[in-house]
Amino acid sequence: MKEKIIMIFIFLIIFCIKSYSVYGVTEIHKLNFENITVDDGLSQSSVNVIFQDSEGYIWIGTDDGLNRYDGHQFYVYRYDEENISINSNCISDIFEDAEGYLWIGTSRGINKISKDGKVLETYNAYSDLSHYKIIDIMEDSNERIWVATENGLNIIDKKTKKVDKFFNEINDSNSLSSDFITSICEDINGDVWIGTNNGLNKFEVKNNKLIRYDNDLVNGTYITKVYNDNEKIFIGTKENGLFELNIKTNKMSKYNYEDLNGNISSIFKDDSENMWIGSDNGLINIKDNNFITYKNSYYDSQSLVSDNVLSITQDKSGLIWVGTYGGISIFNPNKLFTHYKRIPMIEETLSSDQVSGIYEDDEGLIWLGTKNDGLNVLDRYNNSIKVFKKDDIKSISDNQIWQITGKGNEIWIATSNGLNKFNKNTGKFTSYYHEDNENSLINNDVRSLFIDNKGILWIGTTNGVCTLDSNGNFKDYSYIFNDNNIMDKSITSIYEDEYGDIWFGTSIDGGIVKYNRDTEEVKNYIHIKGESNTISFNAIKCITGDGIGNLWIATSYGINKFNIKNEKFITYNDKNGLSNNFTYGILIDDDKNPWISTNNGICKYNIERDSFTVFDITDGLQNKEFNTYSYFKSKNGEMFFGGTSGFNSFYPKNINKPDYTAKVKIESLKFNTKDINITKNIELKYDENYLNFEFFLPDFKNTAQTTYYYKLQGLDDDWIDSENRNYAKYTNIPPGNYKFLVTARSSNGNWSNPTELNIKILNPPWKSGWAYLIYLLVILLIIYIAWNYVKILESIIFERTHQLNIKFAENEELYKQVIEVEKYKNNYFVNLSHELRTPLNLILSSVQLITNLNQSKDGISRNKLEEYMLVLQRNSKRLLRLINNIIDTSRIEAGEYKLHIAKVDIIYIVEELALSMKNFVENNGIELIIDPEIEEFEIECDVDTIERCLINLIGNAVKFTEKGGKIEVIVWTDSYKVYIDIKDTGIGIDKKYHESIFNRFSQTYSKSTEEHGGSGLGLTVTKQIIELHNGEIKVESELGKGSKFTLILPINQTKKH
Repeated sequence: MKEKIIMIFIFLIIFCIKSYSVYGVTEIHKLNFENITVDDGLSQSSVNVIFQDSEGYIWIGTDDGLNRYDGHQFYVYRYDEENISINSNCISDIFEDAEGYLWIGTSRGINKISKDGKVLETYNAYSDLSHYKIIDIMEDSNERIWVATENGLNIIDKKTKKVDKFFNEINDSNSLSSDFITSICEDINGDVWIGTNNGLNKFEVKNNKLIRYDNDLVNGTYITKVYNDNEKIFIGTKENGLFELNIKTNKMSKYNYEDLNGNISSIFKDDSENMWIGSDNGLINIKDNNFITYKNSYYDSQSLVSDNVLSITQDKSGLIWVGTYGGISIFNPNKLFTHYKRIPMIEETLSSDQVSGIYEDDEGLIWLGTKNDGLNVLDRYNNSIKVFKKDDIKSISDNQIWQITGKGNEIWIATSNGLNKFNKNTGKFTSYYHEDNENSLINNDVRSLFIDNKGILWIGTTNGVCTLDSNGNFKDYSYIFNDNNIMDKSITSIYEDEYGDIWFGTSIDGGIVKYNRDTEEVKNYIHIKGESNTISFNAIKCITGDGIGNLWIATSYGINKFNIKNEKFITYNDKNGLSNNFTYGILIDDDKNPWISTNNGICKYNIERDSFTVFDITDGLQNKEFNTYSYFKSKNGEMFFGGTSGFNSFYPKNINKPDYTAKVKIESLKFNTKDINITKNIELKYDENYLNFEFFLPDFKNTAQTTYYYKLQGLDDDWIDSENRNYAKYTNIPPGNYKFLVTARSSNGNWSNPTELNIKILNPPWKSGWAYLIYLLVILLIIYIAWNYVKILESIIFERTHQLNIKFAENEELYKQVIEVEKYKNNYFVNLSHELRTPLNLILSSVQLITNLNQSKDGISRNKLEEYMLVLQRNSKRLLRLINNIIDTSRIEAGEYKLHIAKVDIIYIVEELALSMKNFVENNGIELIIDPEIEEFEIECDVDTIERCLINLIGNAVKFTEKGGKIEVIVWTDSYKVYIDIKDTGIGIDKKYHESIFNRFSQTYSKSTEEHGGSGLGLTVTKQIIELHNGEIKVESELGKGSKFTLILPINQTKKH
């Protein structure tokens, strides 16, 4: 038994080695797959069909649901017994007809749906179709729908809904060879080829005639797939191989390749004339009669997700999507980069996945440093590799390799334990270490190397920099940092510019350092927060030059272009199209374009177009993440970048991505949570002005880095950066005509043409001419009531004064009270008269102007009428608020004011009230911050009066806070009470007025109070209402330092109101 287990284990090892042997050291045919599984949101692993519709959505049919994918998220549609839905979760085929509708084949019939997933028509078994289980769907050139089922062929006339059914008739040679239909396709002549589990059939459309195709190669064969390719029909079978039929010559031939003898499920030809065959033996590529099989590998996360391939398609950007039993694999068939990597259990392979340094010598040998796995020397021409490790005393001094450089027959290697030189003539290493003398290495942890134009080797360590000349003499240059108070002496990059100056990059916070060897001048450039002409970050990864006066600097936060003469920095980061802000290396191509390795692929910056092109795993990159020191450009222009899964090589001039630029699709528009039907012109009611737009770019490469810009023309002056979010929200949009515009930058750096949507928000009904006439009558009525009420108040106050005077005669002690009341009365009437006179004067003057203009020869224009009516409306509201406050104050003092107590969530009340005032506050140039410390908290209170108090306090804060200020609304609680803080950064209140501000008509904030207006009753009413709630109001304020009002309310109201 033990021997049997050992034999099985040996067999598995041999099988794994065989599966990799096609690639060898160079990985010539390697494809990098990006895999999508249920962990990414896919509804189920068995992907039976993948289809991209005309708008760019990817539709995926699985055994458990229909998926729509926009690059950001999956929308899953499933069977719902209680609502209109697809009739089964098991999806077998997806097809889009000429009218743009999708036909979804399931295990229970066909669903015709719109692209938003709404089911429009359903075709079921027996009543409509010959069988319930759908296998294949196709639309012919006459726009008829052909449906293959497990029991018969169906042809649907979309206009009449008539269904013609075809079956196998035992005694009829002009019937189908079997009822089990597996696949259908239309050829260039308009004839339809029908695969069954018992041979091949042809339907001659012109003659309306079925023919059983007779050929010994396929007679009686289980046909699994038929695929049209111009004058050829490809025929896949179950365990009998792949056949090619030339319909012009009627000749059939078989492809002789072992892996094609499985169960062929899919056949597809891409834009580059590659044939892709899916089977249970993996994904097979056929081109120029050469065969390559791609399979899943346990050791390779970038391999095919499963060997059992079910479906294949190509999207509009050129990516191939492969559906399998384990999910989806995506790749770029036009491999742009050569990938070299470690292959487990292969002797001639890299010693590590992690490539930490790269250099190509004059003979074309590639010298590769690894992380803790020694030095590799790759001979690409002989397809061999040699590994040097620390184990041999005559070998390299450490297995942790950093930067590598060389000149002639000498190769210099930086390690974490000394500097190494390899002499190619002798084949021997020489190691250099730090010793207790001046003529030695200054530090053993060597990171960066550079040979200048004088042949001197510059050595950067984690604690300073030194040089080594051709005579073997070391010189310490650490004084450059010590004498200039540059604390970070860990050198990550060294470069000599065209003027002979040496530049150093530091690892943490030293920025870049310029050293002039002739003048000994040193200059340090570091990031200064808030300044525009500064480097983006102080942690430097790479410095290089373009030969035309610019340095390009890679940092941990973007890249920088630095003009050496005028000392100007230009920063580029993810907002400009860089795939990731953490950058490693920069190489300049022959056209002066920088190529940047990042933490998310490689980017090319096109200096003429001012745009980035992003490359990722699907383009053939070794992985998303690259490494510091691991970059090199050879003399013939070939570039090398190393990372966490090997390294890539390429010639920049050979990297041409398809110039495909998708257009942004607006996929949904919602008012609150209600969906709005998207048409070219949308008309909304005045209160449907809280809009949420969702959009996507049908470019599935690097979707997480897609940059969207949008604006609502008529409201926004400038484009708004969505910061990679695929939605835009607008609140409280005023009535008017608008145009929503959205654009995006795709993975190739191109900007799409803006997608437009016209939106009209109607005026509210109260802005009509009749409404303004009613307003005028109401205002006149308010004026009449106001004057009468003032007279009543005047008589009451005089009566009270008279009674006090009588009491004064009886009691001399009351004299002071009378004086105070007299003073209060005088102040009361002065303030009241002032508050009433201003709006009344404005109202009367507007009425007089309207009357005069209306009686004039030309009459009054509508614009003028609206202008005067707004004045009337504004001042009438002001007058009404004043009267309401006076009435409420009197009712409270008389004990006639009743609260309507209810149990409510005070957090929700405060948040909703503050949010409703957000636009008002921000239109005054003030920031409003809402900060509840808990999510919900119930108390007993009168909601309307509490909201009124909050409006008074936030309104006062706005009045006395200048533009650029801030208002905070904070809610917190203890065991018995809730506290609501309204803080502002306004003009403040003198401490001596803290008590009197709650008195009637008190305006004692500061001298500037008059500039802000107000009746002086708001705080009085607020205090009275809070006290009715058995609460209290507190104020904390100093002049020039803002104010904080705190409302304190009990949780329960014990008193009856």
